[in-house]
Amino acid sequence: MKPARAAGLGLLVGIAIGGGGGLALGGLGGGAAGDGGAAADILAGMAERQDEQLGRLTEAADESAQLQRELALALFYRLQEFRRFGLEGQIVTWVVPGAAAGSAGPLSDSLAGAVRLPQLALDAATRAEWRAVSDRLTSIGAEVDPTVFSTFEDVLEFVDGRPWPQTSGLAAAAASGWADPATVETWLSLNRALVGRADAILSGF
Repeated sequence: MKPARAAGLGLLVGIAIGGGGGLALGGLGGGAAGDGGAAADILAGMAERQDEQLGRLTEAADESAQLQRELALALFYRLQEFRRFGLEGQIVTWVVPGAAAGSAGPLSDSLAGAVRLPQLALDAATRAEWRAVSDRLTSIGAEVDPTVFSTFEDVLEFVDGRPWPQTSGLAAAAASGWADPATVETWLSLNRALVGRADAILSGF
């Protein structure tokens, strides 16, 4: 082969090799760019899903917090009802035996010989309201602190053991034992315990 022809063939081969290498390198570079784009899409998808999950968790946490606030508020009102029940049980009246009905009460001019007894023991209408409230509180016992409800039941059990008078007035109260000082004091103590138990929990609100 002539030297000139051989040199030309060598040059062509070099160009072909160089061109092929360039094409190969270019193809590799394009593949790397494509892989990088796919990876970015994957990361973007993961970030989007994480944002959605975080949003759901935040929403669930907000709903849980709202529910806790509603339950706490309901408990607060329930405790207030039991507390009021105990306070009403502590209302007492001083009655002077033989005195006119209008003179009975804590502000009577003379309390000589007066008898202290719960207002509930004197007035049938007040007792009817008390029974209605006690029945309703019994029905919602599961919604209040067990210790409060247990103290409330102590009050009711005391009445079960010493029933209210059938009518109004001192004579009926005395005949049923509700004019007895020890009975009155026990009754007041039970109602004070109910109020105190409710107050102990309410102080945490």
